Amino acid sequence: MNRKTLKLVENKKMNKIKVGIPRALHYYRYFPFWKKLLEEMDVEIILSIQTNKKIVETGVQQGFGELCIPMKIYYGHVLYLINNHPDLDFIFVPRYIAEVKEAFFCPKFLSLPDVIKILPNIPKILNFEVNVKEFPISYSIIELGKQLGLSSSRSLEAYNRAKVYHQQYLNFLREGSTVNHALRLVSRDLPFKLPKKKPDNKIRLLLLGHGYNLFDTFINLDFQKKLSDRQVDVLTIENMPESIFRTPVIVNKKLRNYWRHEEEIMQAIRYFLRTGRNEIDGVIFLISFACGPDSLISELIMRDMKVVGLPYLAIIMDEHSGEAGMLTRIESFVEMIKRKKKKIELESQQEKSKIRV
Repeated sequence: MNRKTLKLVENKKMNKIKVGIPRALHYYRYFPFWKKLLEEMDVEIILSIQTNKKIVETGVQQGFGELCIPMKIYYGHVLYLINNHPDLDFIFVPRYIAEVKEAFFCPKFLSLPDVIKILPNIPKILNFEVNVKEFPISYSIIELGKQLGLSSSRSLEAYNRAKVYHQQYLNFLREGSTVNHALRLVSRDLPFKLPKKKPDNKIRLLLLGHGYNLFDTFINLDFQKKLSDRQVDVLTIENMPESIFRTPVIVNKKLRNYWRHEEEIMQAIRYFLRTGRNEIDGVIFLISFACGPDSLISELIMRDMKVVGLPYLAIIMDEHSGEAGMLTRIESFVEMIKRKKKKIELESQQEKSKIRV
């Protein structure tokens, strides 16, 4: 590329609308869709850095005590963008209310754009509301495009391309990719390609939780690596077939799950209660302190696991979580499962020996 072409590219980039995206909360679920959508709308995306100690401390100072740690982290990421990118035209703070007609998102997500407005020196909020109970998502896309000066047809074209790309991303996860690996490929505009196959470990655990708890490696103290270091294969609901999430969970004749994320977790558990009992050796649920919906379903999951005899561990996280305590719990849990499997294998061998005799 010659100097003249480079200058044209730089000028074009300089004239683009700059939109900051906090690397927190819904980022771990929808970033591939957002990135493709906004880039197709000719927007330059500025993504905050990965969560670190300073971001957490800033978010904790800004948020009040009753907030869960993911919300405090979100504050920290927004403030990072404000302080380090004063030339931003917008901060992208979507309002997810209902993605399906049967359930809502957490109330804290519903009010997110409103509470973010109170932060000091914040640029304009780029609004994107998803509420299929009231209007189709295509309406939200058109309204988003209007804020960026785009026509309805241009916005819908961008939406269609983003949908296709996001579906490719979801398929990649179902092929076995971890979310963090897939997001790295997305952020670098690389094709979806699985890493080299690692040898199968003897233990396989289902790791439950919201994406912002499972895949933010700072706040969960790199939980999945700790499991991997102990020869444990990890499965998350993102790796499970789409068909598992089509039928709602009926807890009893009167009680149904009200929250979108918790419904998906319960649907995954239902699969392992029925068809997939022998596909995993145990379940770990990472929960944010002060998360009401998660604390409710954790009790239900614990009872279900007792019924089928699957080891279950719930770990509560907040900004004070310590690595030593978490390591102790992981090691104890994994060791318990190893001993249980060894005992079952030994009993099976003894039974076979009796049959031969």
